[in-house]
Amino acid sequence: MLTGDAVGPAALGSRATSTGALLLAGLDAAPRDVAVIDGGRLLTAGRLKRDAERWAALLTARGVGAGDRVAVLMERSAAHIAAALGIISVGAAYQPSDPRLPAARVGELLTHSRPALLITDSDSAGPGPAGLPVVTPADADRWTGPVPALRPGPGGGDTVYVMHTSGTTGRPKGVVVPHRALVTRFRWGQRVYPLGRGDRVLWHANVGFDFSVWEMLAPLAFGATVVVGDPREAGDPDALAACLARDAITAVHFVPRMLGLVTGRLSAAQAAQLRYVFCGGAAMSPAVRDAWLTAYPWTRLFNQYGPTETCIDSTTFLCNGSEHTGEVPIGTPVDGTHVRVADDSLLPVAPGGTGELLIGGLGLADGYLHQPERTAERFVTDPYGERLYRTGDLARLDPDGRLFHLGRLDRQIQINGVRAELGEIEHELLRHPDIREAHVTALTRGPDTVGTLAYVVADAGLTAAAVRRHAADLLPRTLVPTQIVRLDSPLPRTHKGEVDVQALRAAHAPGH
Repeated sequence: MLTGDAVGPAALGSRATSTGALLLAGLDAAPRDVAVIDGGRLLTAGRLKRDAERWAALLTARGVGAGDRVAVLMERSAAHIAAALGIISVGAAYQPSDPRLPAARVGELLTHSRPALLITDSDSAGPGPAGLPVVTPADADRWTGPVPALRPGPGGGDTVYVMHTSGTTGRPKGVVVPHRALVTRFRWGQRVYPLGRGDRVLWHANVGFDFSVWEMLAPLAFGATVVVGDPREAGDPDALAACLARDAITAVHFVPRMLGLVTGRLSAAQAAQLRYVFCGGAAMSPAVRDAWLTAYPWTRLFNQYGPTETCIDSTTFLCNGSEHTGEVPIGTPVDGTHVRVADDSLLPVAPGGTGELLIGGLGLADGYLHQPERTAERFVTDPYGERLYRTGDLARLDPDGRLFHLGRLDRQIQINGVRAELGEIEHELLRHPDIREAHVTALTRGPDTVGTLAYVVADAGLTAAAVRRHAADLLPRTLVPTQIVRLDSPLPRTHKGEVDVQALRAAHAPGH
């Protein structure tokens, strides 16, 4: 299809749209198998189900039911998983928040989202809404009332989780995701990289990121084991590599920066059990991809893309294979998903053209919690009557139907009247085999933008002149970086994983 549209395969098993039904079937299939490893604690599927039943009974007694939202302010743990299962069972929506957020931020999230109840093992909930009921894992442990059997709960268009993401105005956006989206995502994953008995999936994503939902729940649906990552090891590549070896992890997700840092820290023998490696959250450079596949060629390395608004992943690309050289695509749509590279009228661009990436299909969120105007702005109806999410990302679709992510539309600048996409410059810089990360900013002189400044993470042997020659081979002269700063260490990141521009400028200004 030589247009700016691409459509993923029809979703398999779309009749079963209850997340709870999938999870319950998985737990009941092998109740004596280990479902969760949390430090030195091993929980069988049967024990986890009983713990979830206690949570469901407690929540019901506190008045929580279908259509409610339950905020969860807990670190990764077996108790967190059991609480999430209990929430889904009673028909409520799981609404996680990172317990390491400032108390004031947590209070803002709770005030805005107005949940029916808060589950926490932390004292950092902040000033939430007056009268908000609070329960803890200890309350579930002490529950002595009736404990009915775990129910599958609702499905289809009912809300399964609410995940907050940052807003351009500073106000958090609660993304409302229905069961049909999550079930479609789980079933697609099981088709492309099937999990089963003997698989161990590391749950180490921040609970405020939607990939965390896949890490902690999808393994349970298909007979695999969830290994709870130690929060004290977050961001430590040595500790993460040790965990992969010690706990015989078979499936793990990285952001590209961490993928690069972990590469080489595991011997081939230590990584022998690894089957699936997922990478997302930022652009993967060819250098990072090639280093990993050279070290661990038996693993299947997937580059994945998807905003929170489209349920975890919308596109994927399997990086293995001799034909997969050069830049790394974000791939093709997942099952039940339609993507479009569009012009300003939301119509497909010509083949090979660039435009805004729009996403439609079963993975779409319902919108933003309590923000109808913001929802209407980002979730739009195209001239054909299809509901699409405007990602704000710039993309290109090649003749083979593969998507390439070129950065953010809101990072456009004008240089002497010529429009420049900073993300496009970064994209081309990352095609150099020795550049692991790149970030480009505007270079200003007074009120005028006179060029661009590129920060590149690369070995000392790569000179600024070599980077400039590489860029000149791929970009119009106006877009070739005016100044280049080479870094030995990775780009600084915020807790959301985005480049910390202020820290970068403070530590690595030109001339430092």
